[in-house]
Amino acid sequence: MTKRFFPGVIDYSGRRSASYPSGRALSPETAGTWTALVAPFVHKGRQTRILDLGAGSGRFSQLFAQDFDAHVIGVEPSTAMLTAADGSAQRKRIAYVPATAEAIPLRDLTCELAWLSQVWHHVRDHQACARELRRILSSGSHVLVRGTFGDQLDGFPTLFRFWPGTKEICEQLPTIRHTVSVFEANGFVLTEHRRVNQATARSLREFADRTRFRSDTALTLISDSEFQEGQAAIETAAADEQVAASVFERIELLVFKDKV
Repeated sequence: MTKRFFPGVIDYSGRRSASYPSGRALSPETAGTWTALVAPFVHKGRQTRILDLGAGSGRFSQLFAQDFDAHVIGVEPSTAMLTAADGSAQRKRIAYVPATAEAIPLRDLTCELAWLSQVWHHVRDHQACARELRRILSSGSHVLVRGTFGDQLDGFPTLFRFWPGTKEICEQLPTIRHTVSVFEANGFVLTEHRRVNQATARSLREFADRTRFRSDTALTLISDSEFQEGQAAIETAAADEQVAASVFERIELLVFKDKV
């Protein structure tokens, strides 16, 4: 039976945190796509302080610390997820903090950029989160919200093909309209909405290897029987794939700027 989605329904404190880095790893192509999109918002000539809100196991924290002259603060409520993060190579540029999006333990005007990747739907109080972002960002800063929204779901043909029930889960996620209204009510303006085609995996086999970890929110919440049936089907399809073709997904990127 498919579960209903609501913030907090998924427990990230157990073994899920250990498998998350493998199940949600960024392919080189995906990493390059998002680095190029974020780069214009990173100040050149001085170290930008980037808030990675809902950092998970730190996949984007590590990417930004590596590719930009920036200091990254990864805020994540699950200590197990932070334990799974490997920031050793960039430890001087990354600071991980266990905290929620509604109570960010940073001083006012601390950061120049906030990054929220696939986390907005996990936030329990959107208004409180937006107020906190407005508080900790310096004047002229941006918030980049990368995610899946309940009113824009044409970007996941492979996922929905093998696991139709995942679409029902995604339809329960916050909408773009709601998200924009929350940020506008808290001192931000939407400056851009991009629909980003990312190469999530370089082949159907690679995609199937990732879904086996069941780290995606929608895969987590469908029934065990549907997951197993879909995983068996994608494994069969991957075995029959004659020429490897990248699996593309379309991810939404909302860019907000504070009203000055």
